[in-house]
Amino acid sequence: MTDAEMETLSSLLYPCYSEFMAAKHEHALNEMMNSIRDVTQLLDLNELLERILASALAVIPYESIGVLWSYDPAIDALKVKARAGEMGEEMLRMRMKPGEGIIGKTYVRGEPRLYNNIRILEEDVGNMSEENRGYLYTAYHFENVCSIISVPIKVEGQTECVLIFYQKGTIPLFGEAEVRLLQSFADQVSIAITNAKLYAHLSEQNKALIRRDEIHSSLMKLSLQNKGVGSIVGELSRVIGVPLTFVDFIDNEWYPRRTEADKEWSMERLLKLYQSLTAPDYLSVVPGEGQHPSHYLYPIASARQCLGYLMLRSEGPLEALQLIALEQGSSILALELMRKQSLAEFYFKKTQQFFNDLRLSKESGEYWEKSGEIGIGPSTRLAVGLLEFPEPADPSALSTMSLQLISFLRDKMTLAVMPVAFGSERRITLLLISPETYVAGQLERKLIACINDWGKKAGTQLFGGLGSIRAGLDAVNTSYQEADKALAYQKTRGELAPIRYAEIGVNRLFIRQPAEDLEAFIAEVFEPLRTAKGQAAMLEDTLTAYMACGGSASQTASALHIHINTLYQRIRKIEELLGMSFSSQEHLLHLQLACYLRQTLPNGR
Repeated sequence: MTDAEMETLSSLLYPCYSEFMAAKHEHALNEMMNSIRDVTQLLDLNELLERILASALAVIPYESIGVLWSYDPAIDALKVKARAGEMGEEMLRMRMKPGEGIIGKTYVRGEPRLYNNIRILEEDVGNMSEENRGYLYTAYHFENVCSIISVPIKVEGQTECVLIFYQKGTIPLFGEAEVRLLQSFADQVSIAITNAKLYAHLSEQNKALIRRDEIHSSLMKLSLQNKGVGSIVGELSRVIGVPLTFVDFIDNEWYPRRTEADKEWSMERLLKLYQSLTAPDYLSVVPGEGQHPSHYLYPIASARQCLGYLMLRSEGPLEALQLIALEQGSSILALELMRKQSLAEFYFKKTQQFFNDLRLSKESGEYWEKSGEIGIGPSTRLAVGLLEFPEPADPSALSTMSLQLISFLRDKMTLAVMPVAFGSERRITLLLISPETYVAGQLERKLIACINDWGKKAGTQLFGGLGSIRAGLDAVNTSYQEADKALAYQKTRGELAPIRYAEIGVNRLFIRQPAEDLEAFIAEVFEPLRTAKGQAAMLEDTLTAYMACGGSASQTASALHIHINTLYQRIRKIEELLGMSFSSQEHLLHLQLACYLRQTLPNGR
């Protein structure tokens, strides 16, 4: 053909070519619209990903093989999610790291790419691992593949899937038009994936809410039926599906009974753990050693006081529903413990009324009738103890702490030894019966040891006073008054510890004496000594040492490292300044008492 004939033929063919291309693009557009319509109607994510590949192949007008890859964050790699064509099952074993091969590079780049020559292909295939390369060429021989398109599918700006198409034949037919077409399809598919994920998330949330209501209803039903803490813990353990232990700090009990696996967790250790926590991260996870499961610890608290602890052991992390059940159960248990506390407060008021009636009974018949209700007879040896929380203590926490302390003491002392115990505001009153087998002082020592033990565990020390052990008609009232004086003595000294009334000694004469009067009495002795120029400290020390040595001049001189004549000179100076004589029994007692108070009272100096 001549050039003129070739030009004429080309001109005649252009309308046919244009018509063919228009029909081709119209077909592709219709296929893409139909595919998008099918894809966007799916809400199940797994089914959606399988349908995407079939729909994408329908958009491509050439004979092709397609594979859909999806990123799995658990293994930090992409794996085959769907395949269409002649790809073998060996491809399912491939794990492509981000940046590895065509798939990994498309995932990292986030942009589509057309491979229609060997140079571009080798750039992206060269870093594939030998293992993946072996799986790939076993799955397909690739001898009749002449062009490839790789397209990322993004969700919220992050690549999640990669579509790859292998065009079969001898002439490369994929071009930029197909790349743009597939990228448009991928953009629409990303919307469908987003919708499917949102739907799945909402479905899970809805299931969680329904399950939470069911859990709350079942636990609340047990609470309203007064089934007790044990039943609630058992139901909660069944719902969570793992062994569960509840530690009740109020009654010092374990539900179910403490096992060997729980021995490492004492109430003291749990309380220290709670004190170290900050809201809202209350759940503590303690990894197990070796093959042992992890411990999950959740406190039950009210008014900033720990009422108990939920403990469970699990091989792996807790699921969302298990955490929801744990939170629901903790709320119900908190209500149950608060109800128990309210009942205890009511019992305290009734017990306080009984104790006051017993203490203030005027007639012997009335007294023995009431005391007989708790096992007190004419020969019963008893004592009263008074404890008081120091200020500033949180008023909202006093009731809980009082109940915890009384439960602890009852557990250690037994009901027979401590038949009456109640709290009122900051004070706790105890009525103790000394068993016949106890030797003198054994009851008081045991009680003081228990109080100190609880104080160390709870991180709270208390003022305390113990009356003398007595028997007879007025034993309760007399021992109560002694305990009250001993408590007042400890509070005056600021000493956070229990003390027996008998240990106060001569100080019982000053328990109710105003602090200002005692300070004035001390000042009357020591202020005149401070007027002596250059001798103030020397005269004060001499007087204090002389009284401490029992009035022995030789011992005093030796203690002060001075000559005895120097001591006599100082004594005469003290007598002169005070207008007193050491030979007068009354004056000597006055000076001894001033020195004693100066040493023992908190503000004595």
